[in-house]
Amino acid sequence: MSCLASSMKTDIRTTGIDQQNIMTFAYVFCVTLMVTFGIISNVISIDTFRQTSIRSTTVGVYLLIYSCCSLFGLIMLVCRLFQLIDSLTYLPFFFICNVISGLASIFTRICLWLNRFTAFQRSLLSFEPNYIINKFRSRSIVLKQIFCIIILIFLMHIHELICRVTLSDPVAPGKFVCQIKYPNALLILNQIFSILHIFIPFFLHLLSTCLILTSISRRRALLHRTTYWKQWMKEFHTHSHLFVAPIIAM
Repeated sequence: MSCLASSMKTDIRTTGIDQQNIMTFAYVFCVTLMVTFGIISNVISIDTFRQTSIRSTTVGVYLLIYSCCSLFGLIMLVCRLFQLIDSLTYLPFFFICNVISGLASIFTRICLWLNRFTAFQRSLLSFEPNYIINKFRSRSIVLKQIFCIIILIFLMHIHELICRVTLSDPVAPGKFVCQIKYPNALLILNQIFSILHIFIPFFLHLLSTCLILTSISRRRALLHRTTYWKQWMKEFHTHSHLFVAPIIAM
């Protein structure tokens, strides 16, 4: 989101003055249109997942919280578009840069993690209940998981919120730019966190897919009287497309 807004702003300011208004309108219109569809989709999702029969399940809880976080993140994205207003003074620009942009980044990551944990919860539904499975599928445990995920993501972005700065635009006098300036130590920390934000959700998605294949293979191996690993490889070839999504997302 941060790169998108910065690229849009740079693109607009490097064009001719007569084209800037047209480009600004085009960017704002396209982003607003996409976000509007996203907001409508999330509102409908929230209305669906808030039903007692759905939110009583662990997957339903995850989907409800995910939809709420996604909705909030999209609203933050729309608010970031106010950066494109040339007449914006320092104080509102500072608020958008240091607060709105930071929250947009945080909730984007929260949604990424919640999405993968939702997939993990779905994979657990394919197994026969036992003590460990029931623990993971417990509604109280899931609520604690979600709370910990949100707190963890916020903590992993504190350094970003601190290092966000609003500077005078060197190209356009009287205007401002939003930058993140990390000292060397925090830059390394940020790189580590960025890797974790990629690989942990990737691993969870991969694990969820493998668990589903494991459950299917076990049942079909018993049904068709074949070996488990032979059936697993057969299911892997049949459902190999399920591994494409986490690889692309990575």
